[in-house]
Amino acid sequence: MKNLLSLFTLVLLSSFTYGQFAIDVQAKGAANSTWLLNKNISDKGATQDYAAAWGSSYGVAGNIYFGMTGLGVEFLYSTHNAAYTGAYSVNDVSTGSYTSNVKLQTIQIPLLLKFQSEKGAYIELGPQLTNISSAYFERSGELLGISFYEGSPTYDISEEYYASSYISGVLGFGSKIAFGDLPLGMLLGIRLQYSFGDLMGVDGEGNSLGSEEDPGFWHPTHEPTQAVSGGLVIGLTYTIK
Repeated sequence: MKNLLSLFTLVLLSSFTYGQFAIDVQAKGAANSTWLLNKNISDKGATQDYAAAWGSSYGVAGNIYFGMTGLGVEFLYSTHNAAYTGAYSVNDVSTGSYTSNVKLQTIQIPLLLKFQSEKGAYIELGPQLTNISSAYFERSGELLGISFYEGSPTYDISEEYYASSYISGVLGFGSKIAFGDLPLGMLLGIRLQYSFGDLMGVDGEGNSLGSEEDPGFWHPTHEPTQAVSGGLVIGLTYTIK
């Protein structure tokens, strides 16, 4: 993180001598397709599979540009969800099925190197620190015709099962659309995120995925959990030159 910040600073300083100085202040939100991926879940087959899940984020951003090169920092409140489905059978005869969901409430702080064209098109990339403030799991289904719930319909799993924070790589691109000669504009873009390290967490049945030091009982061979998302970003931007 320190090396990346030093690189960003050097790029900005090299642009300062010939670039036009500008500041962007933004209010933004995003709708994302969100996933929590783990090889131990992927290897389960029909008894445990991924389903589509959606999350969102909103917050504020500040960018400093020297010419076409800039550095931005954001503070975002986000929801990162994961969904799973599973089916049980004996001798190819169905005995039940379930659906489950994980809901992570997070605070994201990306630090992004930005490049923009004169017409407002931009590309951004850099690291993001994500703090997990809460994590909830819910599961429902039926077995042999009897409906069931695991534990309670929804229960908190943040402190016991999930890492408190993680680092992601962020890549985004889009455009700032000016409102005529006004300093106001509309922001429209796409952003992709992929986490590094291990979020740990639970599988689709609520069993602990464990950690490298303490593998879960149901998954004695530990595999890391990655948070992956991609979605549409929209917002308003105010430029000061």
